[in-house]
Amino acid sequence: MEASTAISAGSQQIVLSLILGTMIFGLALDIHPRDFLHVFKKPKAPIAGLIAQFLLLPATTLLVTLMVNLDPAIELGMILVACCPGGAISNFITLLAKGNVALSLSITALASLLAIVLLPLNFSFWSSLNPQTSAYLHAVDVDAKSIFFMLIFVLAIPLLLGQLTRRLLPFAADFIHKILKPLSVIMLFGFIVIAVGQNVEEFLSNFWVLFTIVVLHNALAFFLGYIAARIGKLDGPDTRAVSIEVGLQNSSLAIAIIYAQFSADSNMLLIAAFWGTWHIVAGLLFAGGSQYLLARKEQACA
Repeated sequence: MEASTAISAGSQQIVLSLILGTMIFGLALDIHPRDFLHVFKKPKAPIAGLIAQFLLLPATTLLVTLMVNLDPAIELGMILVACCPGGAISNFITLLAKGNVALSLSITALASLLAIVLLPLNFSFWSSLNPQTSAYLHAVDVDAKSIFFMLIFVLAIPLLLGQLTRRLLPFAADFIHKILKPLSVIMLFGFIVIAVGQNVEEFLSNFWVLFTIVVLHNALAFFLGYIAARIGKLDGPDTRAVSIEVGLQNSSLAIAIIYAQFSADSNMLLIAAFWGTWHIVAGLLFAGGSQYLLARKEQACA
């Protein structure tokens, strides 16, 4: 029975990793070399986004976990999500919010590459500063090196293959991207369904606790992105792009890591899965609010 369960968990991990790699490959197909020119022309904007993504959000999340008294696995799930790069859907939300899509794409790509090294380092570092999460990490014996090698396969290789396809077979890249773009959203919800489906009773019994944690944590992420953009004195479109990049984390990556390294811990999975659902809702609300404010501004100027 235990062997059967282990095989099942291993199979799920492989399937989730392949799905995540496909999503990242689809993201890479949408990135043109010209998008990275914005990094060199206006380095202040991507730097602001990356600092908020990899420093401010994990650090502030740690402070939150030290101030509250939650299950260690829930706190660890919050830190893991905070250490992940932005999700691919952030580019679509940025478009709806009339933000700088080219900047959004460049930050997503750079964050995904940097996450190969920074995610395991960040996760190990910030988790170790909380006595509860540190003890939990030691109990499950998580290896940062194994997370690093996993990220090579699910982030680095798909990004490289996507860029090679874009460069060598541009027409094929456009065709494949049209197919993978809607599939990415379906795949994201597939991650969520799998995570929640295996923990339905726990999800329902802790719904309001999880809902409150995720909504407040996500609001904090949007706020930190906005603050970083304002400190960097970015214009409106860049500010919206940075805010969305920090507010929409790659929760699918967090779910894949939880399956691979934490034996699909239910509390960690539910935090990551709830994030995956809520950040889309929050992103759409942000985009709708941005459109409304821009329309009001145009009316005032008319």
